Order: sequence, then structure tokens, then C-alpha cells
Amino acid sequence: MRVIKNILESTSDYNFHAHTQFCDGRDSMEDIAGASAAAGLVVLGFTPHSPVPIDSPCNMDKGKVGEYYKESSRLKDMYAGRMDVLTSMEIDYLGDDWGPHIDRFQNQPLDYRLGSVHFVPNQDGILLDCDGRFERFARYLKEGYGGDLRYVVEKYFEHVLKMLERGGFDILGHFDKIAGNASQADPTLENQGWYESLIDDVVSHAQSSGVVVEINTKAFENQGRFYPAERWWKKLLDARIPIAIDSDAHYASKVIQSRKEAIEKLKSLSKPHADMSSI
Repeated sequence: MRVIKNILESTSDYNFHAHTQFCDGRDSMEDIAGASAAAGLVVLGFTPHSPVPIDSPCNMDKGKVGEYYKESSRLKDMYAGRMDVLTSMEIDYLGDDWGPHIDRFQNQPLDYRLGSVHFVPNQDGILLDCDGRFERFARYLKEGYGGDLRYVVEKYFEHVLKMLERGGFDILGHFDKIAGNASQADPTLENQGWYESLIDDVVSHAQSSGVVVEINTKAFENQGRFYPAERWWKKLLDARIPIAIDSDAHYASKVIQSRKEAIEKLKSLSKPHADMSSI
């Protein structure tokens, strides 16, 4: 975790969240690295979706992990002195038996760990991927969760909180990502008091755990929103939580997409705060 915080204190020319051919990214690691260096980044972290013990076309196959490490090492050498290439994973928290905290991931030779929640168990304990296209989410909501949107949202945040309690990771990824689909199902969702209480719980847990919280810029260009939503940023700043701004790039052309906008917005909110090192 100190590695990430040291970088945040020294530069804003970083991106700690990028996907490539090893998971659901659309470009190769070499292409992502080349585009990052050309964009002026001095730190690039690769974060393939970790292997998971369930069927998921978006996650890295466990048989590819060694190949991923080999390619990351090659790019570290290629860009040495120009850009620091960091080896990481976006590790899915699925429950007590699977997440960044387990030995499987603690023993991996990673420079840092990014922890995220994408899968939410339904009332029968079946894990469903609540990220991705709304059409799929709407089908899962109806057929998998019995139409109980509040259940889905509360269970998602329950997993975020449990992941924070278990620890073992450095950066908390897009912690309100469920809102992207859930707010389409109910546009009033993020204005409801019970929902804001869930956000407050995450902020409190993140503050206690000492993790860096990510502002994810991937959806801003097309959807006009960040994760976490901009309305919650002041809560993070008031809690003095270190913040990283990441593009979650799946294409080489989008390695710095909307990071400038997020940095400027965060700086404008930070003016009353003495500590600017987390931007």
C-alpha cells in the first residue's frame, strides 16, 4: 500500500487500472503500455480480472497467469527508466472463501492489489455478475433476484464492506459500481437515505482500513458519471482518504480517458482541504 501512496504523493501521471488480452480487455499489454507512455504516464499498473472459481468470460483463466507475469516482466524491462510498469490484479471478492485476503492472492508476486465487487449472490446464494450491460442486469434482477432491487444493492455493499474488513488489498475499485445499473432500474435510488447510509458505511470502513479509494473514469465520456459518483467525493475528502484516479482502460486509446476532468473536479472540491497529496 505504501508503494501506491508514495506514487500518489509524487505524481498525477499514473493509471493503476488497465485491462488487456488476458481478461476482457480489447488490446494487448504492449499496446496499452505504448499508449500510456505516449500519453505521458510515468506509472502504469496492469490489473487483469483475477481468476475466479465460477464461469466468467471476463476473468483471466488461471492457466494464463504465468504468461501474464512473463509479459509484465518483459514490459517492465522495456520501459525501465521511462515508465514504471506495475504488476497487479483486480481481484474479485466473492465471499469469505474468495477475495484479495486469501492466501492464493496474498502469495502472488504482485506490486499491489486492487479489490472490487462485480458478482452479487442472489437469495439462493448463486453469484450473478451485476456489471456490464443493463439489459443483462434487468434480466438477472427479474429472474435471478425476484425483482428485489434493494436486496441486490444492499448485498453488493455488504460484500464491499466485508472485503474492506478482510483486507489484503491496496486500492478499492469503483465502490458504487452497482449504481450504474441499479439507478437505471430506479432513477431515484441515489437520492434515497438508505442508499446514502450505505455509501457512508463504505467511507467509514475505507477510512479505518487505510486503503486508497479509486475514482474510476471509464464511464464518464459515454454516461456522464464517475464511480464513485461525484456527489460522494466530498465525503472521501472530509475523511482524508487517499484517492487514485484511474481510467479502467480496456482499449489502448482510452488509457487516460476522462482522468483530466476528474482531476480538475477533485481539485476544485479540495481547495478548502489542506492535504492535496491524494490527488
